[in-house]
Amino acid sequence: MGRRIVVGGWFDLPRLGRDTFAALMKQEVVYDRSLGFKLDSGTDIQSAVKTIRAATGEEVELVLRCFICGKPACEGCPYSQACDRTSVSTLCLCSDHAPERSVFEEYSRTFDLSLKG
Repeated sequence: MGRRIVVGGWFDLPRLGRDTFAALMKQEVVYDRSLGFKLDSGTDIQSAVKTIRAATGEEVELVLRCFICGKPACEGCPYSQACDRTSVSTLCLCSDHAPERSVFEEYSRTFDLSLKG
């Protein structure tokens, strides 16, 4: 059985113990008491996945979100089998947006909006 985690999305973990929790905080995993945990662009994702795997005994499947529409981007991606989601950019494109030639303008606009906060 595996644990599916959407990068940039909130997820729950069982009670981990002080050392594991401290390791996740050191790896810059975001924690909120009411929402749970979140892996984001500031997280050492490779280390966090290893920590979660060791603590839960479960394999971890990372899923990236489409930078433009926010839906899961990995399903239908031609690179999914070769993609190391622990070390690639979290700014992926879903199958609806990746094949579009005009997507660069939309990607740039979304990126500019994200910088403006």
